[in-house]
Amino acid sequence: MVIGLLRLRLHLPAAHSLKDRRAVVRRAVDRVRARFNVAVAEVGDQERWQVATLAVSAISTERGHVNEVLDKVTAAVASAVAGAALVSGRELAFVVYPDDEALPGGSEMDDASGLMEKFGGSEEG
Repeated sequence: MVIGLLRLRLHLPAAHSLKDRRAVVRRAVDRVRARFNVAVAEVGDQERWQVATLAVSAISTERGHVNEVLDKVTAAVASAVAGAALVSGRELAFVVYPDDEALPGGSEMDDASGLMEKFGGSEEG
């Protein structure tokens, strides 16, 4: 499992109010959500008129696929905010977990029968 995390910093020189800023950020976030199977959120600088920070995460079995998706997300954001903002910073990080290794801070994976008992379901269709 490969987890990719992208942080984009936007500079909004034409924003003269938080309302102007929110409109541009909303356009970028909506475009990413509509086109990609990723999680996206505004994560910083929420009270500054001319700066915004977005975070995007993607998960796949292959690092190359995650990298490709996050590159396309960057291009989509740049396109969505063209004329109103600039992508002024980009950070990308990857975390790789082998399939047979427990997640840090997690517990061992439950088997299906334990889950059925825990949540009141039955294994019979």
